[in-house]
Amino acid sequence: MKKKTVKLVSAVVVLGVLCAAYEGVNFYVTSQEEKETEENDTSVDLVSLEADDITAVSFTADQNEVEFDKKDDSWTEKSDANFPVNQDTVDSAVKGVASLTADQEISDVEDMSQYDLDSPQNTITLTTADGDTTLEVGMESSNNQYYVKKADDDNNVYLVSSTSIEPFMGTLYDFAESGTFPSVTSATITDVKVDKENGYEITQDADNLFWNVSDGKTTEKADTTKAGTVTSAIGSLAYDKFVDYNCTDDSKYGFDNPYAVITVKYTEEEAVESDEDSEESTDADTEESTTDEAAADTSEDADASDEDSSEDEQETQTVEKTLTIYVGDETGDDRYVKVDDSKEVYTITKDSLTDILDSTMSDFYNLTVSYVSSNDLDSLEVQSADGDHTINIVTETVKAEDEDTTDDTDSDTTDESSTETSDESSTDTDSSDESSSDDEEETTTTTYKLDGEDLDESTFTTFYNKLINMTAQERLTEEYTPEGDPAYTFIFKDTDGKETTVKYYEYDTNFYAALVEDKVYLVNKMNVKDLDEAYQKMVNPDTEDAEESTSDTATEEN
Repeated sequence: MKKKTVKLVSAVVVLGVLCAAYEGVNFYVTSQEEKETEENDTSVDLVSLEADDITAVSFTADQNEVEFDKKDDSWTEKSDANFPVNQDTVDSAVKGVASLTADQEISDVEDMSQYDLDSPQNTITLTTADGDTTLEVGMESSNNQYYVKKADDDNNVYLVSSTSIEPFMGTLYDFAESGTFPSVTSATITDVKVDKENGYEITQDADNLFWNVSDGKTTEKADTTKAGTVTSAIGSLAYDKFVDYNCTDDSKYGFDNPYAVITVKYTEEEAVESDEDSEESTDADTEESTTDEAAADTSEDADASDEDSSEDEQETQTVEKTLTIYVGDETGDDRYVKVDDSKEVYTITKDSLTDILDSTMSDFYNLTVSYVSSNDLDSLEVQSADGDHTINIVTETVKAEDEDTTDDTDSDTTDESSTETSDESSTDTDSSDESSSDDEEETTTTTYKLDGEDLDESTFTTFYNKLINMTAQERLTEEYTPEGDPAYTFIFKDTDGKETTVKYYEYDTNFYAALVEDKVYLVNKMNVKDLDEAYQKMVNPDTEDAEESTSDTATEEN
């Protein structure tokens, strides 16, 4: 037992020694790493100023000298006191160079040209009460650093993080307080007019929300999806760059002869104040002016309550507004734009304008060949090589009245009750009239006739849906003269007596040409084949039944 105790104590001692040794080694390694880091730290304090002490900063932008002066904690552009300076942007840029640490110092430089510092691309000067501190900026390295030197030091070059220098390497308008593109929601747009070569106008019908498209000469129903693409593009427009806060020469940006003028009409909800409550309150105060003090206090409390309620309930009204966008010359991947009567000029990316500016009237053509709802259809005549057939839609409305089940006993009871009061009698009469009205119901029935014979509704509906939902691949814009007789002629007559004729002609191996008035649609032949199959099932139901019967008999025999 004693031997085991001695061994345990020895083990504890050894463990303690090992832990102490580990701590010693760890401390040594850490110390060495810190020492090596200090030895390898090549950073140098290049500029050490208090940002609040800087009263001016100058640099080169757009090949012009720019200077911002600070007075009463506010920056102004020296050459143009009206320039819309973004105070936060200037403050941030100044702070970035006021206390500047270089990542590396290159000493005893004999040839400044190897860093482009013989002809620096920018010169940044910070002014304080003690004088100027000037940095000359050379080339940019591959490690997101700039080569920089002090103006009064021709021997040393410093590598400085681009984060501090980059704000001064742009344009003057990088320091401007820019506006935002007017907020227009796609869903609120009711009209878009693009005035340019091959321009167009799309207008939403207020009654059915369909879109129409016009080129100024003709107007027709537009494809809803394409119209939505344009309105969505307008709703997503945003400025790219701020260019000019006070444009006095439109020709500088191409606004004297704009590439396009986009006029957008839209609606917006605006708050309106209602003065009804205040008028009523004034009248009430006048009438109650002669009441006692207690009543007056009660009235005041009520008026205060009414006022609070009025403030909580804010009325709005829908207001129609117009936005005009002037599109000028190209500049790189952008175009110059300005809106309404503003003198501010911005750029917008050409890509964001593509759906708006590159569209023509033909892009909005609705590719539905013909659409007359079955609810509005009176008759349909079909002419083909198989003969002519006419389908009629017959709709009848019948009023059904409940039979009179009142017997003599009920009559006697009614007579006795007539001796009751006039009010009760009147109530009974009104109730009777209401009951009579409820008993009358209208029943509408619709039947289908093919050449005067009953036609199955399901069979007709299958065929008719394929017909009115026929969608073309494209619409021909050039003149087309059909050859030969049409494969199909459909004559729609609606309940208002209006007739629409659609003729299908063989066009090529892939398409039929569907003619509707002066419009020519190219329709895939496979879609017409499906239509023909549905039509044959409708006009030849006996043939189909016979084929099915023959097939069933053969199956039974087998």
